[in-house]
Amino acid sequence: MKRRTFCIVLWLLLAAPGLFSQSLPSPEQTFGFQMGADRKLINWEQIVSYFKMLDRDAPRVKLVEIGRTTLDRPMIMAIISTPETLQQLDRFRQMQEKLARPFDLTPEQADAIIAQDKLVFLITLNIHSTEIASSQESVELAYELATSNSPQVAKILNNVIVLLVPSLNPDGQDMVTKWYLQDVGTKYEGGRMPMKYHHYAGHDNNRDWFFFNLVESQNVAKVLYHEWYPEIVLDQHQMGSSGARLFLPPYSDPVNPNVPPSLMASVNMLGKHVVSDMHDQGFTGVVTGTIFNAFFEGTMSKTPLWHNRIGILTEAASARIATPIFFPKTSLRGMGIDLPDYTQQTNFLAPWPGGWWHLRDIIEYEKAATYSMLDLAATYKSKFKHNFYRLNREAIAAGKKGHPFAFVVPAQQHDPNNAVEMLHRLRFANVDIYRARSDFSTSAGTFHKGDFIVPLAQPARAYIKDLLETQQYPNLREYPGGPPRQPYDVTAWTLPLQFGVSTVEVEEPFEVAMEKVEPGLEISVTSLAPGWYAIPRRFTHSFMLVNALLDSDRRVFELGEAMKSAAAGDFLVEVTAEQTQGLAQKATELEVPLLNLGETDEHPKHELKAARIAVYQPWLPWSYDEGWLRLVLDNFGFQYTLVHNADFRQSSRWRDKYDVLIFGSEATSWIVDGKPEKPSTPVLGEPQVRKQYTGGIGKVGITKVKQFLQDGGTVLFLGEACNFAIDKLRLPAENTLKKVNRNDYFAPGSIFQLNLDPASPLTRGMQSQAAVYVNNPVALKLRPYHREIRETGVYGTRHVLLSGWAVGEEKLYGKVALAEIPVGTGRAILYGFRVQHRGQTFGTFKLLFNALYKTL
Repeated sequence: MKRRTFCIVLWLLLAAPGLFSQSLPSPEQTFGFQMGADRKLINWEQIVSYFKMLDRDAPRVKLVEIGRTTLDRPMIMAIISTPETLQQLDRFRQMQEKLARPFDLTPEQADAIIAQDKLVFLITLNIHSTEIASSQESVELAYELATSNSPQVAKILNNVIVLLVPSLNPDGQDMVTKWYLQDVGTKYEGGRMPMKYHHYAGHDNNRDWFFFNLVESQNVAKVLYHEWYPEIVLDQHQMGSSGARLFLPPYSDPVNPNVPPSLMASVNMLGKHVVSDMHDQGFTGVVTGTIFNAFFEGTMSKTPLWHNRIGILTEAASARIATPIFFPKTSLRGMGIDLPDYTQQTNFLAPWPGGWWHLRDIIEYEKAATYSMLDLAATYKSKFKHNFYRLNREAIAAGKKGHPFAFVVPAQQHDPNNAVEMLHRLRFANVDIYRARSDFSTSAGTFHKGDFIVPLAQPARAYIKDLLETQQYPNLREYPGGPPRQPYDVTAWTLPLQFGVSTVEVEEPFEVAMEKVEPGLEISVTSLAPGWYAIPRRFTHSFMLVNALLDSDRRVFELGEAMKSAAAGDFLVEVTAEQTQGLAQKATELEVPLLNLGETDEHPKHELKAARIAVYQPWLPWSYDEGWLRLVLDNFGFQYTLVHNADFRQSSRWRDKYDVLIFGSEATSWIVDGKPEKPSTPVLGEPQVRKQYTGGIGKVGITKVKQFLQDGGTVLFLGEACNFAIDKLRLPAENTLKKVNRNDYFAPGSIFQLNLDPASPLTRGMQSQAAVYVNNPVALKLRPYHREIRETGVYGTRHVLLSGWAVGEEKLYGKVALAEIPVGTGRAILYGFRVQHRGQTFGTFKLLFNALYKTL
């Protein structure tokens, strides 16, 4: 009897996790509908609540908060594996780190770790909030992994640690859910939400994964590069509705030469395996090798490739949020050059026949692909982990050999703040930074004690190299002799150029005593005497300090001419005995030096005030440039007011309220009319948009801008908005590229060299040349009509391309890219480039900031 009782108890203990898990309420039981049901969605609070229940009641699930979002929502990640694994997470993390950073790990030690370790598989969902399906899928996928006793799930959990991030943008998930549900049953159901679904970046939040401007990117970077080091990363997306049903790798051309070929082969193998599995299960409409390439590394799914991780992007055809769409077969279209027609071909073996397409269909496709990948990861766990270790070891070995051996960032820079900012971006991805303890010589020259060194003998060798060298994008054409082939995104992202930081590539190995550091400047303002101090304008962080002073009602001046160690245009502030400690602390915090000019106030100076800034925000979810502008202004402490189309129709005199008006890079037709110049073909049954969110500033808005200029206001036109200034405000300028076709000029996100006028107030704190980011066809020719018209930034007459791809580079030679044009008692400033591109171009921020003060 005792033996029988013991056996029953033992059986109950062993079976308890499975039996207990089966009592967990499913998402359908919890929310009252199947995930993906037509016109039904759960919001972020409901998603978090469900994962908290799993964390509490499911032995296979542990929930962690990985940070807060831009708007202070919790950002969560579920860790899913066997209960035994979850009890030893620190041990598994430590083993992962040894394989990811194997500086002293022998192959024998690696084999021993791999034999007892599990593969780490990161799944990230819903970065683009209107691509809503994956957020709904998250709770169902987690529930199945938490409760299923199927052989497949058991195999996965025994070999894999699943890291599941239900949304990379919880703020947007909530916005889209609320917007959609309020319109269900109306003519607006499934219509365009006019706001960006990320507070700053909108859709561009998936372009931040090497720069880490956004807190959401920073939160996930800790998981990717500092804590869990996943071997495989899957990022689920949605695409347009009228083509293939699901995209999987292989990616399209071109291939980035810094990514190891064997890693890309693994990506291709994994994608093809999933395609085969899905065909076996009866799924149709799966495509590979079109549109989406892996040359640009700024996306969530691709950046891991430069860290020797497998990065997989899936793109499912969209419904209208949760509203189904019916597609007659004749309405289906190809996808890009590699699938020109909706017909069977090698990369599209089983076309979807058409019919109704539901949100539930997206979940079914994405789940099938996910399980296929997880199953393969479990089957070949050791192979994937060995490859991960091998690639990390090979990167270290290649770096030791040189070509290149290291990048040196001299401590003495025109703008030391920008040098440190650049190095901080590398640290987000766990790149090791060192500082020289003595002077040293290399094949590239002699350097000094205190200079920063970024060795290439690191696992992230490909990442370092790709970010710090210039890009050479291949000259791809749609067909021989045809127009340039449109890249998936941009073609240049070289960090030293974007930051305006001198960085030296050293090819041959060298020796120097050095110490690993967190990047910073050796600036400590410990004590100040009362008197006058200059704040160097060449330090980008000086603008943060000045704005903080102005916000606290401190008087700030601009130095009229150079004196002592201060330059003309430097900021000037008087410090009393009571103010010394507070200013010293703030200057030290921001790493900004203060230059003592003595007690006398006999300095040639002009008082500065913060301009009253208005930023035009169109009702367009893709007005990313405006969003990045706000991020930069917020980060540097500039105060501003948002103005919308309706504000332009008010009768009030804007000059009484604002000093500066800024238009982000946007096409003229969108600014004026709120629609494209050439209407696109609507998707079947496209819903209406609420009237208050349609249109643009209209003719009355054009008149308002003209009057604002006449009354003494300053208007900044960024990027493509220059065309609006020229065409609608009749400014004396011509965009020489406006009617040039793509065969003759094409620069899709490239970096060029610009010569600056040192006499202009806009260029204070700048050097005589700047690397500018160009992603729009604008090259100006001015028609002088006034002696104060100024060509502030002009391209040289040869070799102006610094990084990326340009067809017809010569069409920029001698053209103006930055112009100041008097209008009435005001002025228009035309920036024919992206002065704050994606919040990344620190090297040209001053050209924007200098226009945001007024002189008394």
